[in-house]
Amino acid sequence: MRKYSFFVIIIMLLLAALACNLPYQNPAADVPVMSEPVDGFRAESRVDGENIIRIIVPDRYFLGQSGDDLSTLVDRLDETGVSVTVDIQSFIMSTQDDILMWGYDTGSAAGIPTSFVVIKNNEFSGMPLGVLSTFAGTLLGNNVQIVEQSRLTIGGRDTLRWITVTKEAGDELTQAVYVFKDSGTLYLVGFNADRQEVYGQLAVYDSIVASLTIEDLN
Repeated sequence: MRKYSFFVIIIMLLLAALACNLPYQNPAADVPVMSEPVDGFRAESRVDGENIIRIIVPDRYFLGQSGDDLSTLVDRLDETGVSVTVDIQSFIMSTQDDILMWGYDTGSAAGIPTSFVVIKNNEFSGMPLGVLSTFAGTLLGNNVQIVEQSRLTIGGRDTLRWITVTKEAGDELTQAVYVFKDSGTLYLVGFNADRQEVYGQLAVYDSIVASLTIEDLN
């Protein structure tokens, strides 16, 4: 009976995901690979085990990496007057071992300037992208609500883009979260800011994700 109940739950989840993701069957847009920096951008690279991660970001972005203490990110945001919610802080710290790169915009005039993380996730790598929105709470935290979702081709990769909102203690943060697979591994790139900043910088976020490459050093 227990196996049967578990099977029914899985089927229900898959059907719910199918219903929610019917618009995902055809990618809605194509953001081409950004292979070389343009004016105002620079290339950065980080090594993670046997892989090298390359990314192109605006010149004003500060970049950290997985070896850095991520409490530095929270402290830097606090210094700029940004109130980092417990849910976001918990998410950052709980995924520290899987974070490949992180950074923030040092030149933004937004009330909550952009910060971002690049995360690898092996636990959900075997799942089709269309099903993953069902498990967004597990991936991002139960206090994160998806308000928009799109399926795009970004940098040649089939990519989910979620616009999410986190509310806590009267504060509201908005995130643009990109989910894609590369060589069988699931990656998430999350940008966090206020609503106006996220929507105003969405094309920049798309370009950053289109520039991200993961290559084997061997």
